Amino acid sequence: MKYHVLIDGEHHAVTLAADGSAWSVTMLDDDGAPSGKPVHIDIGTLREAHAYSLLVNQRSIDVAVEEQGSSLSMVIGGGRYKVDVLGEREYLAHSIKAEQGDGDKTVEAAMTGIVVDVLVAEGDAVTKGQTLFILEAMKMENEVKASVDGVVARVARSAGETVNLGDVVLEIE
Repeated sequence: MKYHVLIDGEHHAVTLAADGSAWSVTMLDDDGAPSGKPVHIDIGTLREAHAYSLLVNQRSIDVAVEEQGSSLSMVIGGGRYKVDVLGEREYLAHSIKAEQGDGDKTVEAAMTGIVVDVLVAEGDAVTKGQTLFILEAMKMENEVKASVDGVVARVARSAGETVNLGDVVLEIE
């Protein structure tokens, strides 16, 4: 089956096929043709529905996952990524919506944790991809980045505060 994977807003088209007890994933180019060799992925659950061990072409990778609305927040190698996995129809609808919107201007905690540091202040200009704050969760520090360009309108949380999944940390206008 073909899927569209958005990782921090960056689009990747893939095919996914069962491969015995594992999966075979193939990246696709813009024309929908395979752009490389299939990647073999074995998935083991470390903690029910939240932590997994992936064996990707014989290389072990630990992944922590939390649901964030319709998206997933994945922590891989100390980095946090917002991931959306969409079918064809969902991707088309998402593409139309993205053309009409300005991006996510409310920055929420992607998981329960402690705000370690806030790197911006109200009135600061920020650019897409810039680190806004650092959130410690599951003994890992995660950089939370801006998904849009703008100006920080409000900082709702400060260093040392505990936040829950979905809590607003700051807003960009």
